[in-house]
Amino acid sequence: MISKEQYEEALKAQDEAKSLINQYHAEQQEVFERRMQDNPIFTDDELRYSESSLCPCGYGLAYPKSCGMNHHWDCSGILTGRADESVQHTARLPFSMYSIRSESSGKGTTRGVYRPKPSES
Repeated sequence: MISKEQYEEALKAQDEAKSLINQYHAEQQEVFERRMQDNPIFTDDELRYSESSLCPCGYGLAYPKSCGMNHHWDCSGILTGRADESVQHTARLPFSMYSIRSESSGKGTTRGVYRPKPSES
C-alpha cells in the first residue's frame, strides 16, 4: 500500500513538473513571439499545412509548427513571403474558432499547392 508520505512526495514532484512544463511553454512562446517580430517569413519546413483548405488567393492554409495553441491558420503564401498582396487573402482563422484538418492526418496536404482562381472579367 502507498504511504501518505509517498503520496505527498508524488504530489510535490507533480507540482514541480507542472511548473517546469509551464516555464518551458512560456519560454517557447517568447522565442516564437520574437521570431514573429524579427522575421515573420517561414520556410515550408517550418510550417504545418492544411489537408485541403485553401486561401482565396490559391495557396494552402498553414501555421508555424512552433506556434502556441492560441495561434491561427493563415495563408501559406503570406507566411512564406510568396503571396501577391494585391489579391484577397483569408482572414486569420483562430484554432479555437475553426476546425481545419492539418496534413498530419495523412489524408492529403496543401503543401506546394497554388491554385489561383481565374479572374472574373
